[in-house]
Order: sequence, then structure tokens, then C-alpha cells
Amino acid sequence: MSDLETLKSDLATAIRLLAAEGIMDANGHMSARVPGTNHVLINPRALGRSSLRAEEIVTIDLDGKLVAGKLEPPSEYHIHTRIYAARPEVFSVAHLHPQYATVFSIADKPLVPVFILGSILPREGVPVFDDSDLIRSRERGDGVAQALAAARAVLLRAHGAVTVGEDVESCFVASIWLEENAKKQLWATMLGTPHALAVEEAERVRKSLWSPEVRRKTWDYYVAKGRASGALS
Repeated sequence: MSDLETLKSDLATAIRLLAAEGIMDANGHMSARVPGTNHVLINPRALGRSSLRAEEIVTIDLDGKLVAGKLEPPSEYHIHTRIYAARPEVFSVAHLHPQYATVFSIADKPLVPVFILGSILPREGVPVFDDSDLIRSRERGDGVAQALAAARAVLLRAHGAVTVGEDVESCFVASIWLEENAKKQLWATMLGTPHALAVEEAERVRKSLWSPEVRRKTWDYYVAKGRASGALS
């Protein structure tokens, strides 16, 4: 299997797993930058996310022009291309509609790191792009990239979230951890006032957790879960 085929396979797997976890719905999308090129792999707009196959992934350039594949890319491809333009170290982007994390932008409450997996998030809270409309222009894509800045995730108010990673696996893990932290914060709110991790504590925990070994362990867990449930059959 070529490097490109492996990348497509990983991307299709991540998308199917995010759909199985209820983090990506019918309108979500995830992409991967092809190393050494200005090309981006992304799932097509029309096909279901829960049954996506590697060969159905399409390729676009940073202007959104279709390079390979026959199906139309997502209308919000600007989220991906403009983040890649702004963040050269990012090699995977996901636009999601997570149930728990999205609630915080609706309630105008900061989503802060309250759980060890949330240590990858800013202590002051996940940044928010303060507009609920679809991201269907270069200007709006730039707005999302600016709101994201150097963070690993940004909330789109009353819309969803965007996560980024150094590769597909990292972006997938960040998406899972974002939602897990949001769950814990929302549940803790029912009992009292959640306490965010202290700055030093979050930095120390992040160094321990955000490692290739832990990311791979998380990825392997969800792959095995997906196979057992039939999501990856």
C-alpha cells in the first residue's frame, strides 16, 4: 500500500469512528494534508460518513479545486484550506458537530480543561468563532483560522467545533478528548462549580498524555471498538 493509500485509509477510518461515536454527523468532514504538496484529502459532501471507504476520498488543492475524484467536496472546505494556509504544522483538520462541546458555545460558557484529557485545551477556555453561519467563503475560513490561532480546537458558536492535529491520528484523538472533557464539565456543573486544572498542572499532565504512545493507544482502542461493533466492517 502506498503512502497516499495509507493516508486515505487512515482518514476514512477516523471519519467512520467519529461517526460511530456520535461526534461527526451527516454534515461533518475531516481532511489530511498530503505531505510535500498543496493537496488535501477530504471526504466528499454527498456520501455518508459512517460507511465511507478510502477510495471515495477526494483530493482538492488549497483553493478548493477538485484534483482527484469525481464527487463534490464539502461546501465548508474553506475551514480546512485556510487553517492549512495559516498553520503549516497542521496536517489534519476535522469539522465536527459534537453534542456536548457545542452546548458550551450555545450557553456562552467557557469550555475549560477540567479532566486530564482536557489538558490539551487552553486554561482560559476553548476559543470561539462567534458566528453560527456556515463557513462557505475564504474570508470566513480565515476568520475560523484566526479564532483558532495556535490552539488545538475552536468552537463555532451554535454550530459545532474544529480540531487540528499533526496527523490524522492526532486530530482524531483531539476530537475525542475535546468531547470527553465537555462531558465531564457538563456533568460536574450539575453537582456544583467545576474547577479547571491549574496552569502548571495542565502543562504537566499534557506532557505526560500528549505523547505518540498514548495517542496510538487511544487510536487502537477506538479501532478495536469499531471493529467489534461493526463500524469498521
